[in-house]
Amino acid sequence: MAFRPPTPVVSEPMPLLRRIGYAPPPVRPLDMAELSALGTLPLRARRLADALGIGGHASRRKGASIEFADYRDYQPGDDLRRVDWRLYARTDRLHLREAHEETPLRVVLLLDVSPSMAYASQPGRLSKLDYARALLGALALLVRRQRDACGAGLISDDLAKWLPPSRSLVRLRSVWGLLDTPPPGQTTALAHALHTVLEVAPRRCLFVVASDFYEDPAALSPVIQRLRHERHDLLALQIADPVEVDFPFDDPSLFLDTETGADLILDPAAQATAYRERFSAHRAAVTATCRDHGFDALALRTDEPPLDALRACLAHRAGQR
Repeated sequence: MAFRPPTPVVSEPMPLLRRIGYAPPPVRPLDMAELSALGTLPLRARRLADALGIGGHASRRKGASIEFADYRDYQPGDDLRRVDWRLYARTDRLHLREAHEETPLRVVLLLDVSPSMAYASQPGRLSKLDYARALLGALALLVRRQRDACGAGLISDDLAKWLPPSRSLVRLRSVWGLLDTPPPGQTTALAHALHTVLEVAPRRCLFVVASDFYEDPAALSPVIQRLRHERHDLLALQIADPVEVDFPFDDPSLFLDTETGADLILDPAAQATAYRERFSAHRAAVTATCRDHGFDALALRTDEPPLDALRACLAHRAGQR
């Protein structure tokens, strides 16, 4: 069964990130209270994007660009302007210079709208859903600034809403509109939802999934393997409220499962250690499932600015490419 931490009844929910050529901009640090005070998604997205900065990206495909990739033998009909004449003078054979071709990237932003994502442990703190919306909104802006194709979808037990990747001028506002007021989902079935996404998505996309990932890692493994087989890329943003991570409760309390409605009377002092171990093991298993297939996963908390973690991921991915 999927792991889902208990949610205190007393809590009240409150209403990238590119991967290549990153250089931090000279802007003041992002404060989470400031981000929370920015009421609309476009404002939060722009503030995050400006704090993060943006760079170019390179493709693995070979073409007629500037950056040298490799030589290949001349074939009848090839453009003679691409022949390396200096190499011809040394070898008496015709070779063409190939270069990395800069191609548009297809980015698909997937937001988990299951009920557990609405949780926020304190008034004034971003809920997991709002935190995820801000990150994906900023990413949509960065993708647009690089003139790449951006799409989005809402997922929970299935794919609820879908915008295919597009480079059109109006796509950014369409994505923001989709993320701004997402209808709540019914329950969590991420594996099934991701399989549905792959049925409608174009080839070779970068999927960015923002979720608490309360799904059995064993159920996620086949769809993540399918992502790799179909030559997609994945960045998993595993988002948690600090109370879910630290479990700081002391007194016996009534806890509520926000997705099933089930409640449980629990003595936190007696269960805290076992809870933290299970929660940590679950997050580690999700991360390992992604990384075993060559994908990136980030564990994020809603009380911490996401920029440092995202910068580290960008630097890591830039090294991979």
